[in-house]
This record gives sequence, C-alpha cells and structure tokens, in this order.
Amino acid sequence: MPESFYHVLAAVGDAPAQVLFSDMTQKELVKNFVTPYRRDKAFFAGTQIVNPSELRTVRIIETAGREAEERERINLASLAQIEEGNRSSGVIICSIGQGYEPEDLQDAGADVTRMHLRAGPGSSTSIWGLSKTVVGWTLGIAAGVIVTGLAKWLGLA
Repeated sequence: MPESFYHVLAAVGDAPAQVLFSDMTQKELVKNFVTPYRRDKAFFAGTQIVNPSELRTVRIIETAGREAEERERINLASLAQIEEGNRSSGVIICSIGQGYEPEDLQDAGADVTRMHLRAGPGSSTSIWGLSKTVVGWTLGIAAGVIVTGLAKWLGLA
C-alpha cells in the first residue's frame, strides 16, 4: 500500500490561506493538528503558534506524493496546457503556470477534511461520545434541578 502524505491549508484570522503543515503521515496529522484542533488547544505550525478558534478555513489534503513533487506535477500540467493554448490560438499567454500558491495544493489530491474534522474547534468527544458542550449543558441543567430540589426541600421555594 503506497504511503499517503497529508497537508493542512488554513486561513488564520484575516491572513490569506497558507500551508500550516505538509508532508505529514496520518499519525503526525492526528498528533500535530487534529487532536489539538478538536481540543481547541494552541499548536505550533512551523514557527507560528496557532489558536484553532482563529482558523477561518481549514482543508486537509491527502496526496500520493510529497508537496514539492505535487506542486511540480501541477506546474508541468499547467505549462503544458498554456503551451497547447498558445499553439492552437492566435493569442500568446506568458505565465509561470500554477502550483506556487497555497491553494494550488488543493488540486493535488483528495480533500479529506471531513474524515478528520466533523465539527469546529473544541469538539473533542468524551468517553461516552458526547462533546464537551453537550456535557456542559447537561451538567448545567442537572445542577439547576438539584438546586431547585434542594431549595424546595429546605422550604425556600
């Protein structure tokens, strides 16, 4: 079975999309990005500390090759398409082709974001499969019921 590589593209705050991680194995992806994201814990992406709640967009791309190989493949295909267009039309296009922008990596493989992230930051599930938010709501309601019952029992209500 050939090895897959995972790349995380994201827009942090008002900044344009960037590659946060590249050439990761699935184990590295889960350890370095998915787990901190689900727990809403800050993580390092290169030299940058990223808070998951600041991410506007996230895409996880799975590719068969490393980032440099995939970008080169995208660029060569783009240049071939430009060259064919230049030969078949009267208009000449001068371009370095695609493959240099972070978003171009999206075309290199499969978008597997939904396989790894099903909800927003802090959506980690507990032992019983409930999110922290649901557990918090449940405990809040239970505390309210207990306080009301205790007040009634003491004759305060």
